[in-house]
Amino acid sequence: MANTKKPRKAYRPKPALLPLGMRRQVQMEMPGYQAMIALGMDHLQEQHIYDLLSAADLAKRTAPAGHPIRELAQSMVLACADIQHRAERVGKTGANGNEMRTLKAGLPQVMDFLRTVPNADIARAASAAVAEFDRSGVLRV
Repeated sequence: MANTKKPRKAYRPKPALLPLGMRRQVQMEMPGYQAMIALGMDHLQEQHIYDLLSAADLAKRTAPAGHPIRELAQSMVLACADIQHRAERVGKTGANGNEMRTLKAGLPQVMDFLRTVPNADIARAASAAVAEFDRSGVLRV
C-alpha cells in the first residue's frame, strides 16, 4: 500500500443554535395545556395556575388595542387571580366551575393567537413581564 493517503480531519458536529428570539412551540405551549388538563384533577398545583396566568398575560401584552383576545385574556387573568386568592384563604389550590370554563375555553384561543405573534414581540413582552415582576414582586392583574 502506498503511503500517499492524506490524513482526514476528525468530524466534529457544530452546535445548533436558535436565532435570537426564536421559540420552540412545544416548550411554550405544553405547560399551559398541562395546566388546563390538571384543572379538574386533584394534582392541581400553584405552578399550573402560574402557567395559565403567564400565557394569558403574554397574549394581553402582545395583542393590539381593540383585539377581542385582550378581553378573553383579561377574563383568564381574573379567573387565575380568583383561584390564587381562594388558595390563600383556604390553603388549597382549586378551581370552581366558572373559572374552569373560562380557562378551558380561553387557553386554546390564546395559544392560537400566540402562534401568529412574531418572535420579537413575544420576547419584548416576556422581558417586560419579567422586569415588572422584578420591580414589584407580582404581575399586574
